[in-house]
Amino acid sequence: MSAYRELETFNIDFISLNEASIIIENSGGHIREILLRYIDYEYWYDNLGEDSLNFICKIYQNCPLIEYLSLLFPSTTDHFIEFEKLLKGCQILKSLLLNIPNNDKEETGDELLKILIRSAPTNLREIRFFNDFKFSLNNLEKFFKNWKDRPALSILTTDPIYKGDDYMKLINKYKDNGVIKEFRCDSRNDDIQY
Repeated sequence: MSAYRELETFNIDFISLNEASIIIENSGGHIREILLRYIDYEYWYDNLGEDSLNFICKIYQNCPLIEYLSLLFPSTTDHFIEFEKLLKGCQILKSLLLNIPNNDKEETGDELLKILIRSAPTNLREIRFFNDFKFSLNNLEKFFKNWKDRPALSILTTDPIYKGDDYMKLINKYKDNGVIKEFRCDSRNDDIQY
């Protein structure tokens, strides 16, 4: 399985996470971009929990040079633990697209923000939230305050809640402070994909 030893960009529309994990494991450690399109994965995928856990592990074990990454995983404690290991191990990561099915609970979004503050690499400049992520106004402000000493962050999402007055006021405050470079809310998930 040495066919992938020089692979740097892994960009494909549809592949099982097991197949992707095998390619990553046999990539020789040169992958810089994993850009998988996860539209409708959670609807047909039988072993999303187990396969996505393995996929995350394969990335942090085999992709030290990763810069652009799209991830799909359920919001379980085990997945958040492995996601945090990935953030700590992949220090060159610049852009992250996250798809967490059934993420409409504020607790999920708030836990995600805590993990990002604790463990995101200093190179991280962009986060794309695929589908609707819910962050409480209070925890989003805590996140922005804690991001203050890092490079400005671009955030892309599809959830229209962030166009509301309270959220826009908060976002503009942190844009003015240089914490946020761009905060974009697109109505289509396709606009969030790489």
